[in-house]
Amino acid sequence: MDDTSAVITKLGKITPADLPTPPEVAIQVVHACADSRTTSRQLAKIVASDTALVAELLRMVNSPYFGFGQRVNNVAQAVVVLGQRALRNFVLSFSARETLRTGVITNFNSLGYWEATLRRAVGARILAETVKTHEDEAFTLGMLQDFGLLALFLAYPERAGEWDEMQHLNPDERYQVEQHVFGVTHEEVGRVLAERWALPDDLAIPIAHHHADHHDDLSVPKRTMSQLITCADWIAATFTASDKRLALVRCRKLIGEHFGLEQDAIDTLLAQIPEGVQDAANALGLKVGRQSAFDDMLRNANRHLIEGSQESKDATERLVHALAERERLAEELQQAYDRLAQLAYYDPLTALVNRRRFEELFCAEITRHSRSGNSLSLVMVDLDGFKQLNDKYGHLFGDTVLQMVAGVLKGTLRNSDVAARVGGDELCLLLPETDAEGGEVAAERVRAAIEAMVFPHPSTEVRATASVGGSTWAPEPVSPTEMRDVFEAIPDTMRAILDAADKAMYEVKAAGRNAVRWKKV
Repeated sequence: MDDTSAVITKLGKITPADLPTPPEVAIQVVHACADSRTTSRQLAKIVASDTALVAELLRMVNSPYFGFGQRVNNVAQAVVVLGQRALRNFVLSFSARETLRTGVITNFNSLGYWEATLRRAVGARILAETVKTHEDEAFTLGMLQDFGLLALFLAYPERAGEWDEMQHLNPDERYQVEQHVFGVTHEEVGRVLAERWALPDDLAIPIAHHHADHHDDLSVPKRTMSQLITCADWIAATFTASDKRLALVRCRKLIGEHFGLEQDAIDTLLAQIPEGVQDAANALGLKVGRQSAFDDMLRNANRHLIEGSQESKDATERLVHALAERERLAEELQQAYDRLAQLAYYDPLTALVNRRRFEELFCAEITRHSRSGNSLSLVMVDLDGFKQLNDKYGHLFGDTVLQMVAGVLKGTLRNSDVAARVGGDELCLLLPETDAEGGEVAAERVRAAIEAMVFPHPSTEVRATASVGGSTWAPEPVSPTEMRDVFEAIPDTMRAILDAADKAMYEVKAAGRNAVRWKKV
């Protein structure tokens, strides 16, 4: 039995016919956007067949939330301005919204459901913008990631009252309640929906995997989106969960682990959510309640914990002390998470980025430079005769040399550059927005700095040199509709850039070492 049949069987009396389906025009748009031969004119013709969709599309593209800066007066213009990927995502979001209108499910708080959905979508969009990945796709995934739960309520309307409790649970708690109430989770139903709607893999796979314990078996783009909407779920929980403090700690941990953001950056992101939800609701024609500011939400959470028990002065004091202790433990937990992130992303000897984190950042920069068309340079640094140095003076001294060289690298590079230890004495530098000329200047600066170093040893002064090879990748800028091809080609692109730099470095070694050589990809 395949996975789809197993899920449908587990759903019991729910069959595919019971699950919501986008209108025919939405399916046509999704399939047309998946075909590289589809033109903007053909897409505009499909969209124009649905009057409601046309009206909503024009209203949305002219809303301040999307900020295109020019008036769009017809469908053809809207399709061109949005691009195929953004159009596909809008149509799916519109279809999701239209599936549920007030009163469709008796005793169901549809306002609360859509407010929670928008909060996830806005959180996903802002996080995607922060880490420089697809904002429009992240927004759509945020809209659709819990859509399986709505399908369950549509199939079991007598269970609609469960939402009143579930909307105040964090994602892990809600997941457990779904299993108890329905015997299945929204993630499993989402997989069925994605297959039935024939959604492309870049949407279907994150929807089906955002509650997975790990995503190592996914490609980098799909893993990134799965992790991103996992984080979006916890972003929303910091505003809605009964225990907002614990939700915040978990939210900070996940975003730090997956995307390397510091706490200040995460809190800045969270502060944008309330206004973003209101703006998105206005753009999509949804009604939501008044949004509390992030700082107000935290203050209220603390105050309510204290004011919840006023039976006596002693009881209040105990609660205040308990809250202070809880704050202390939450801070210690965050520090522990920070230390884990340090271990996960940085080489313990040199404090440079490790290979795993370097590859993640490399993928992100390839994506970003593909959009801009700006040059990306890579530098490979290999210490000459490092094995002989280790053999002569000992491995502890060799470690000291690596640490001192790492310090030089960090001191000579820009904040935007990335220095990594990718193996033994092999160091790698990633230079964003850098052409071949600028890359060679930076590489020569590093080489000269290493040559000038003196490594202290009890018996003598030791010097070292480095063979440096570099490569520059200058992509042609691509449109949003071509980004899928970029994602699929990332492994080959990475390999080509690395191989070119590696070849240049070995040419230096063959020619006598202690020099810089450059190649273009």
